Amino acid sequence: MTVKGAKNAKNISAPVVAASAEARHQLRAARIRALLFAVLAVGSLFITAGAQGVAGHFSFWVNKLGGTEFVIDFPVIVLWILTTVTLAATALLQFWGGASFRWRAALGLVALFFVFAVLARLLNGTTANLTVFFSSSLEFAIPVGIGALAGIIAERSGILNIAVEGKLLFGAMFGAIASSITGVAISGPVAGAISGALVSLFLAWLAIRYRVDQIIAGTVINIAAVGITTFAYIRILQVHTEFNLPVSVAPVSIPVLSEIPVVGPIFFTLSPYFYAAVVLIGFFTYMIFRTQWGLRLRAAGEQPSAAGTVGIDIVKLRYRAMLIAGLLAGFAGSYLSLSGTGGFGVNTSAGKGFIALAAVIFGAWNPVYAFGASLIFGLTTSATTLLSGLGVGLPPQILLSMPYVVTIIVVAGLVGRVRGPASAGRPYDQG
Repeated sequence: MTVKGAKNAKNISAPVVAASAEARHQLRAARIRALLFAVLAVGSLFITAGAQGVAGHFSFWVNKLGGTEFVIDFPVIVLWILTTVTLAATALLQFWGGASFRWRAALGLVALFFVFAVLARLLNGTTANLTVFFSSSLEFAIPVGIGALAGIIAERSGILNIAVEGKLLFGAMFGAIASSITGVAISGPVAGAISGALVSLFLAWLAIRYRVDQIIAGTVINIAAVGITTFAYIRILQVHTEFNLPVSVAPVSIPVLSEIPVVGPIFFTLSPYFYAAVVLIGFFTYMIFRTQWGLRLRAAGEQPSAAGTVGIDIVKLRYRAMLIAGLLAGFAGSYLSLSGTGGFGVNTSAGKGFIALAAVIFGAWNPVYAFGASLIFGLTTSATTLLSGLGVGLPPQILLSMPYVVTIIVVAGLVGRVRGPASAGRPYDQG
């Protein structure tokens, strides 16, 4: 073989070896997930044995909140049997299907069964209203879902958006102040979005112009956001309370749809933020995977040098992506202070920006899957609120930590090591 032929063979074999290694990694990760699902199935089986004789009571509002109530009575053991069977079936399908098995969708079904089974067991015969539970779950998912979308757009362009938490805090504070000063509800979301965009552009400026380590820059912005907003709250908002009395963005009832029995009060009497989140998720999913802009965005995050050779202005594209990400994160932050919570408070984001980053990883940088992860967080948060309100005998520290523990288990245990955009976090030289 000639020297040239040997070089060509080497160049061809390198991607083949890399693909083979990636396939082995994916198969190993699938086997680990199958094992974890099997362990959960065994644990569920033991709980099933101890659930005999316990009655479960769930109810729904049929036509409106506080209207006619429909109650469902059932043995709790039946729900645990369904949970065990679902977990076992998921473990088998994951083992046989390997990397091709769509485990994220399966996890959503498993999580639904599991949350209801745990609720019924802990309530121990106390009736729980699921209309409020479901609607609260959707509401709790709003800031995490939109924050995850902000992270996806930024990281698809090649910049790590660690500062989502800080943008949520600034969006919440400036949204509350603007709404309080103007007395106009729409001014809050607009001010929140603008503040998030300014912070995002500052991060982009540091990362692109000065090539600052993006993880360190994002972490510093998060720390600064906590300090600045806490100082502003103590020294300004607590002294001049008129600046922290925002006009709440009230839930809306969609005509006709809100009157559908059982379903209407759950899905069609929510905050406008939720419907905006659904529209944004659908819109940007289409934009990222079905348009030329999305193709260029993904190319900038994967192979910016190659994209630059075909005339794509990577620097300009990344600035625009960070602007969009900042608008989204600030808009999500404004929800925290304008959704009837009584205005802005110290650390009102409570780590939701970091949960959004976990949703990005869970969703493999896909807006739909990431929003599904935010719904899991919403379900867990709503469950803790319900249990706390009904006086279940668990320490409040355990109840408050449950959403974050679930996030750790899902991301670290089930997702494992995942591959994000290849060039995310790496400085780019436009030349």
